[in-house]
Amino acid sequence: MRAGIVYNPVKLDRATLAPHIETAQPLEWSEPLWFATDADDAGRAAVRAALAEDIDLLIVAGGDGTVRVAADEITSTRVPLGIVPAGTGNLLARNLGIDVTNLANAVAVAFDGADREIDLGELEIQAPDGKRSKHAFAVMVGFGLDAEMIDKTDEDLKKKVGWLAYVDAAGRVISSLDKVRVHVRLDGGRTTRSVVNTMLIGNCGTVTNGIIILPDAAIDDGLLDIALVRPRGTRGWMQLAGYIARNNLIVTKLLRRRGHLGRQRTGAALGYGQAKETHARLEEPRAVQVDGDVVGEAVALRATIREDALVVRVPREHARDEGPAV
Repeated sequence: MRAGIVYNPVKLDRATLAPHIETAQPLEWSEPLWFATDADDAGRAAVRAALAEDIDLLIVAGGDGTVRVAADEITSTRVPLGIVPAGTGNLLARNLGIDVTNLANAVAVAFDGADREIDLGELEIQAPDGKRSKHAFAVMVGFGLDAEMIDKTDEDLKKKVGWLAYVDAAGRVISSLDKVRVHVRLDGGRTTRSVVNTMLIGNCGTVTNGIIILPDAAIDDGLLDIALVRPRGTRGWMQLAGYIARNNLIVTKLLRRRGHLGRQRTGAALGYGQAKETHARLEEPRAVQVDGDVVGEAVALRATIREDALVVRVPREHARDEGPAV
């Protein structure tokens, strides 16, 4: 048995990671193979090189971008993916219950955790010039407040204060955020028109700092969850804040986990939906983010879901997880 270690040296150097790998790896396993990522391709070449070595476990140490690339590449195999979160958001790790604060714990789970099959989303976008591109996503994609906030985040500030840099960016973006008319179709249903600030399409629902945005989302239910954020004036923003606050109360999380709450209700400021395939056409181009990375502007989106696309190592208590973490 042998593990392949793909690591982003900007986020976590080999010298820091190696002792934890040595401690957690079973004694009978062969020496692991190490592959450093290259910023030019977000780690895709390193992941492919690791998988070409006929490894039994792929461990990825890096941020959301590196994890997303690894998830996309590994779907054609049944090699388990172990995640060692080393970024700012660490979104997939948070949604799977992987410890984002303790390196040793995360490495231990990568070797000794339970295997869990999860879905993977695929987004196709059409740019204003007509060019199309495809992007895998494990957590969430969208346009509006989240994409603009990510685009305007100061990278130097993010290195110093982490996720708090997004708060600074949100404060600068929210007052100038324009609404856009969008035509949306879920699966084979009818097309509806809405005026929104933000549209989110998620495979799971927890974002930076553990905040639940899509409370009905489950990473292995074969469905995408959609949110149309459309507050009108100060009252609308207050309603939106109220929805999010209630969804993040411990009592609400417990009730939902125990099955005492139904599906999230749609309101004037926030509309919800679920589908296996989602189409959206924007009347004006907007920046689009994929798992925390802005990938360009789009005038049309198409999102689909790949069910049970990959196997991920998770803490044993999260092997059959239901509902948002408490």
